[in-house]
Amino acid sequence: MPKLTFEIPTDIKDIIKRHEEIDWNKVVNKAIWNYAKKIKLLESVTAKSRLTKSDVDDLDHEIKAALSKRYQKA
Repeated sequence: MPKLTFEIPTDIKDIIKRHEEIDWNKVVNKAIWNYAKKIKLLESVTAKSRLTKSDVDDLDHEIKAALSKRYQKA
C-alpha cells in the first residue's frame, strides 16, 4: 500500500502520542476514504453537467444575494 506523509499541528500530535492504544492509521484511512467517497459521488453527479464555471459562479452569487436579502429582513 502506498504511503502518504502530511503535517499535523503539535497539539494533535500530543493527543496521538498519549493514545497509542488507538490505531491511528485506521482512523486516518477511514477519514480519507469517507472524504474520497464524497468526492467520487460529486464527480459522478457532475460528470454529465453542462454548467460552466461561470454558470456556477453566477448561481452562487444569486443564491448568496437572495439569502442575504432574506436574512436582512428578519
